[in-house]
Amino acid sequence: SACGDTRATQDSEEMPEIQEDMVVLRVGGLSDVDGWNPWINTSPYSLGSLVLEGFADHGPSEEGFPAVPRLADSWEVSDDGLTWTIHLHEGITFSDGTAVDANTAKEYLDWLSTEEMLFGLINTASNIASVEVIDDLTLQYTNFEPMISSAENDFPIMYILPPYIWSELGEDLFTYENAEMIGTGPYVIEEYVPGSHVIFNAREDYYRGKPEIDQIIYQIYTNNDALVNALISGEIDLTMPDLPPEAFDTLSENPDITVVEKYPLATYDLAFNLTGTGTGNPVLQDPALRMAIDQAIDKHQIVDVIFLGHATAGPTNWAVGPYYEDKLNPDLTITPFDPDAARQTLEEAGYLDTDGDGVRETPEGEPLELRLLYATDYVPSQTIAESITDWLSEIGIRVNAEAVDYGTWFSSVIEERDFDMALNLRLSDYDPASLTYTLYNFAADETGSYSTSSVIQEIEDLIYAYMFSVDEDRWEIIFEAQRLLNEERLFITLAGTHQIQAYRNDRFVFPEDVTHVDIGLLALEGVLNVEVVE
Repeated sequence: SACGDTRATQDSEEMPEIQEDMVVLRVGGLSDVDGWNPWINTSPYSLGSLVLEGFADHGPSEEGFPAVPRLADSWEVSDDGLTWTIHLHEGITFSDGTAVDANTAKEYLDWLSTEEMLFGLINTASNIASVEVIDDLTLQYTNFEPMISSAENDFPIMYILPPYIWSELGEDLFTYENAEMIGTGPYVIEEYVPGSHVIFNAREDYYRGKPEIDQIIYQIYTNNDALVNALISGEIDLTMPDLPPEAFDTLSENPDITVVEKYPLATYDLAFNLTGTGTGNPVLQDPALRMAIDQAIDKHQIVDVIFLGHATAGPTNWAVGPYYEDKLNPDLTITPFDPDAARQTLEEAGYLDTDGDGVRETPEGEPLELRLLYATDYVPSQTIAESITDWLSEIGIRVNAEAVDYGTWFSSVIEERDFDMALNLRLSDYDPASLTYTLYNFAADETGSYSTSSVIQEIEDLIYAYMFSVDEDRWEIIFEAQRLLNEERLFITLAGTHQIQAYRNDRFVFPEDVTHVDIGLLALEGVLNVEVVE
């Protein structure tokens, strides 16, 4: 779940002093760092991506997010999808000065692909059978099963880390703080003060040349008003890409500020407890009930009223928006908002209001009453929850919405399965493999199996069939998985919220099409290609 962002709990300290004769990019955000260990924390994949690198990175969204060179200048995969050849850039070093060549990469991949505690976290790594060094800058690995989408999907997050550190940790792998964050990227962490700021300094010895931005200061703010005011006053130069829709018009009126609105950053879903465990109401196992709920929710009102038009409505899927069009089943449509159809669906499925109290009963005679859990950390969640409560009340379903902080939400929903329905915010990811995590969280029982629905297992089987296929028509496999997901409504896609990010154009001009769902223009493709305004 993308609800994993942590929020600052104290007032941010004053901006660290800026040294003269340095190009400094000052960035403002609301999220604190949750840790630097990439196997248990989210921050290494957001702010930490200034420090850590994979073989490739995500290219422009307008081109379909192709893989672009990072540690590797180029790569090839055999026609059968079993053999990948990686050509590294010359002169790579870790930030502690250690040289990185094909032997280093092999040593790291040998550990990563055999470390059982990490199995399932990176599909490509778990699929590597053997690694061979061809020459100092070329390595080749062989897969157990065919896999031809690694460059686009996994290389950007399959960071190459120092094997002489990570392979020695053993059982301490998940408790290692990794505070020094040794990586191959263009920046190192100079200072981190929890609840206040992180300072990144540029590496003089970065293999692609020292960045023009000498220092990046990430400042933590407690609320969006303070963050927006800091940008307007010139206290910061750039925001993170999760500004609220209300800020769009205000900032757009300022000629010294450029506002960038892009593809959906994240997707709000109405998730159902289909695990068959915990305290979930078993009535939600009925596809007819889930269909009626879908028919009763006005997605376009969520987009137009709650997000002021800065979101995208779409059919239930693992991503929404025009940037994903060639990766989404074109035959799927949004379920129309139709309360009358919802009432008819419930009637036909045996959910009747026999006592006239406005709340239907299940076929077993129990009141049709559901708990909805949402996290207060995400401001739109309250309004969405209130709207869903009203819409479902109109068709005879009583909803008891409960507001909790994210920590409680995670404990109740993901760990204890103590919920019926939950508002879930997840990154909008076009990689089909990303859906397996969502399915596991909301539909797998304590054994990890989908005992309550054979359709869920069928969807996961289709995803893995796609991952390990080299056929040209393999997207048809995914389109079938998407059709089943949409038809069964294992969750309901409510809206894909747009990335909204802003920067001071009187100081910097960023490339227009930078792809990163967590940090937007702060990604390496942005900071390494930025124009500094004199």
